[in-house]
Amino acid sequence: MAAILTSSLTGCQFSVPFTKEEAKEVLLKNTVPTNKISKSHIVEPNSAGLSKKLLSSSKISNSLQDKIKKYLLSNKVNGSVVVIRDKKTILDEGFGYSSIEKKIFNQAQTTYPIASITKTFVATSVMQLQEKGKLNINDPLSKYIPDFPNGNKIKLIYLLSHRSGIQKPKWHKGDTTPEALVKEIEKRPLLFQPGTQWDYKDANYMILGYILEKVTGTSLHDYIQKNIFNKAGMKHSGFITRQYPKLYTSTGYILDPVRMYPLGISNPYMLYGCGDIYTTAHDLSLYDQTLMKGDLVSMKSLEEIEKPLSSSHYGLGLYNNGSVISSRGVLGGWESLHLYFKDKTSIVLLLNERHKKSDIYKISDEILHLVRS
Repeated sequence: MAAILTSSLTGCQFSVPFTKEEAKEVLLKNTVPTNKISKSHIVEPNSAGLSKKLLSSSKISNSLQDKIKKYLLSNKVNGSVVVIRDKKTILDEGFGYSSIEKKIFNQAQTTYPIASITKTFVATSVMQLQEKGKLNINDPLSKYIPDFPNGNKIKLIYLLSHRSGIQKPKWHKGDTTPEALVKEIEKRPLLFQPGTQWDYKDANYMILGYILEKVTGTSLHDYIQKNIFNKAGMKHSGFITRQYPKLYTSTGYILDPVRMYPLGISNPYMLYGCGDIYTTAHDLSLYDQTLMKGDLVSMKSLEEIEKPLSSSHYGLGLYNNGSVISSRGVLGGWESLHLYFKDKTSIVLLLNERHKKSDIYKISDEILHLVRS
């Protein structure tokens, strides 16, 4: 039977199916050493601060909050969830364990790596700089990195929308820098003419992060902290770095038919600009609310961010299928999803347990159904 695993060596792009034996081999090679946990030693997950009696009691409230809690508990969701409608918080709570080994529950304030959701923060930063006249998304890449091969053909908007044609860099063990990452990306030829196809690559946002640093004269992390986190009131968010690799408080787990494996992050530099933010579900919901109100960028810029530029429905750092704006992140045992609907319903799911049968979209669909029923 296959296990689902996203190796830290692949950055933050997509989950990959592994056989049980392959999963074990990858985990042994690429994770921070941790103990394996037998399923028989795992306590049934429950909502932090919420009695298991909620499931069996005949006195369950008919309130929307309790209906959502009942659904999450009965499906053994492990993570933190926020549901907001019309600016009213319906749910902001943790479920299951942030650390099975230490028997620590997930809470509303538990922090999780959000992987590719990082990209929307970088895209918003780029749009802020455009509004300030520091750059233009229709500028060629060569304006900022003169020696980049075919840089005169690659517009910044192609990087933002994954239509550049560039390839991912070859990874090297140990520390590196944003400039070194860009040099590695430069070595690989284009897969197609820029602007003609859609091909999701983390490398696009690594380059954007490097350009942002060149334009602002400050680090990407410092810029996002000052111009997004602080403005949105995100007080429990930060960055995964070599110096501080694990300030987040949850452990990510991969579950196969026999055991559960804690999965660490081996090289934070692989996540630069594309997956190095950690946050809480509440903070991520604050970002969504603040962005959609036009408080981080103008409404004109927001329209550019939301406009789909390919059949993938991807705009600039976010997907737009017409009724909902969203993005998803997967890294090791973590999976994250945030959705903002036209009726101003907002759902954030930050999970720290992944297995073959897990479906974060199904969970969000069920929550939305409860909200609208």
